[in-house]
Amino acid sequence: MATTKIWDVSAHVSKLLAYVANKNKTTIEMENKNVDVAEQLAAEILGLPPEHFATEEKKFVTGINCTPENANDVMLTLLEDTDSSDIQAYHAYQSFKPGEVTPDVAHAIGVQLANELWGEDFPVVVATHIDRGHVHNHFCLSATGFSGKRYHDCKATYKLMRETSDRLCREYGLSVIEKPKQQDTKHIAEVHAEKKGIPTMRDQIRADIMAISNFELTLKNFYRRMRDLGYTFEYRGQYLRIKPYGSNKFFRMDKLGAGYTEADIEARVRRNAQTMEWKKIEYYKPTLQEKPKGLRALYLHYLYLLGSIPKVIPKNPEAYAAIKDDIRRARMYSEQAKFLGKYGLETKDDLIQHALKIDPQIKVLCKERRALWNKIRWEKDPEQEQPIRDEIFAISAKIKTLRKEFAMCKDVYDRSASVERTVMLIEFPQLLEQEKQKSAPKKDGREDR
Repeated sequence: MATTKIWDVSAHVSKLLAYVANKNKTTIEMENKNVDVAEQLAAEILGLPPEHFATEEKKFVTGINCTPENANDVMLTLLEDTDSSDIQAYHAYQSFKPGEVTPDVAHAIGVQLANELWGEDFPVVVATHIDRGHVHNHFCLSATGFSGKRYHDCKATYKLMRETSDRLCREYGLSVIEKPKQQDTKHIAEVHAEKKGIPTMRDQIRADIMAISNFELTLKNFYRRMRDLGYTFEYRGQYLRIKPYGSNKFFRMDKLGAGYTEADIEARVRRNAQTMEWKKIEYYKPTLQEKPKGLRALYLHYLYLLGSIPKVIPKNPEAYAAIKDDIRRARMYSEQAKFLGKYGLETKDDLIQHALKIDPQIKVLCKERRALWNKIRWEKDPEQEQPIRDEIFAISAKIKTLRKEFAMCKDVYDRSASVERTVMLIEFPQLLEQEKQKSAPKKDGREDR
């Protein structure tokens, strides 16, 4: 079960070669059973112990289109004729399942892999490290080949590297990862919004898709209901994209996460048709006689925003978009109100003091987490490693909470100025009239100087 990775290196090539071909990591002593009489006599003459000739060293370092000794000179010569790019080499590795492969087999696989991928044009040094609990290969690949062309590291070349590694592992009878686990990634805007505690557009899209697909019985009705809410669908190549009402950006369905692709929605709708019966949803509809007014109407409006009243999905897309925006704002303001009440923050100075207390706590926790990561690098026992990981996850959760609070302090501080001005104008309307008089031009068309 070999895993692979490659990344660019901007430091000097000699430093990478020194790490890859480190003698302490790539050399083992092997017992030499064929010790002749001459070696025993030489040991007695030189005063060496008899065990000196009873072992021999075996180093797992191989050069392709170069030797381990002249690799640095060859790569630097090739780099002299290239552009001013900072990338001097590429560092790749191939790690095997612990206990599944011997150093000889691992090194043979690594050499064959380097020959197939880069042997036609690039000098490469292949080294097998055996100092850890698992055997793994390291590759030092020159960024420039003998043809003068630069190596292009991209998704296609990495995919070829992974497929070639899997094929060689199968040929040697080793296990491979048949279905790599897909990691759910988040857009950078989602990461920033999550830190501030603000719901994102993707969250609302996911909620609408889940709400409609959980009770619709046909895929046609699902898309019709989504279009009624103001959503637009289109295909860009083989990918289905969705755009909310009022947005100028499309979102790929397969990038929303697991359970939101076209196939997932179709499977969910079919499951509804097989296991569920149609149930008419009763929405809240006030009669003409009980139409709320005044304070009662405002109270019901906030009950609706807080989810106490069933949400009626209006037919007008503009109204639905406005309601969604109100809901996002209500959630954000509710979280910030809880935060201010929790710590008793009443003034701007309180916010500043609280933020100044948070920053040192984050730095201390980051330092502790970094120390634990360094500790886990040298831990070879998986049973001893797991408690350290649990402690790291606990510290990360604390850091996440503190960063969210720090972002709330900044957001509330930035918004407080506009809120103070609004309250001031409400309590003292004469100030608003004075501002209007100052900004209004005189009757003769001239302004005050």
